[in-house]
Amino acid sequence: MSLSSRTSSRMKWGLASLLLLAALGVWYGLRPPQAESEPKVAERAKSAAAKPALSVNLIAPEREQWPRLLAANGNIVAWQESVISAEISNYRLTEVLVNVGDTVRKGQLLARISSDTVAAEAAQSRASVAEAEASLADAQANAERARQLVASGFYSTQLANQYLTGEQTALARLNAARARLQADEVRLAQTRVHAPDAGVISARAATLGSLAQPGVELFRLIRGGRLEWRAELPEADLARVKPGMAAALTAPNGAKVAGRVRGIGPTVDPQTRNGLVYVDLPAVDAAVRAGMFARGSSISARHPR
Repeated sequence: MSLSSRTSSRMKWGLASLLLLAALGVWYGLRPPQAESEPKVAERAKSAAAKPALSVNLIAPEREQWPRLLAANGNIVAWQESVISAEISNYRLTEVLVNVGDTVRKGQLLARISSDTVAAEAAQSRASVAEAEASLADAQANAERARQLVASGFYSTQLANQYLTGEQTALARLNAARARLQADEVRLAQTRVHAPDAGVISARAATLGSLAQPGVELFRLIRGGRLEWRAELPEADLARVKPGMAAALTAPNGAKVAGRVRGIGPTVDPQTRNGLVYVDLPAVDAAVRAGMFARGSSISARHPR
């Protein structure tokens, strides 16, 4: 067989094979699908039912107040500090009973001043009062007798007036003596220095044996032991702070101290453009002391969103 005859035969067989494959593909595609078994159908239905359907809930938008922290720095100072001094002059301190850091109650005795001279003057004034009372009693008796005798005609009006004037003079002398006694008793009481309020002694200048002088500081008292934080805030943030808001600061040792805003300063520093916020701190807290500077602190404010 020639080469051309073999090539023609191969092409015929290849073409016949392609036609056969095409016919099989058409037949397979047109064949009706076979029914699935019942277990497979049930399993597919169960898996489809187990898948939850997606649900959507609708809510209405609302405005809420979100907290906002305002950074602030400032000094910790005494809420109020009382300067205690003597009210009597040129008498020596004979006893000092308290020291720095002591907690005292209102009216507690802090120091004694020499009272010997003042006590002697008070005793002399009491004697003068007793003498004036006796003189007044005698003058009153004479005046009463003069009134009776004048009415009976035994005393002249001029003589009766002398006794009546003596009564008034004795009464005036008694009142003057009582006033001197009261002044001496006040001076005697001033030889005892008392605490004007409860609190903590923050400074002591009183020295045993020194001369007391009015207006010269003996002690300094933090009233009630109360401290406050004077936080500096930029002028733009002052309007966001209200009295009664919670505040927090970090002490120099890292401790957290809670407080509450008492008030906002009415002025702003024209140089720094900062204003002061006064924050009350706990009366007894070992983490804070007067004179400390609190850094990195904050005040809780709120703004709508």
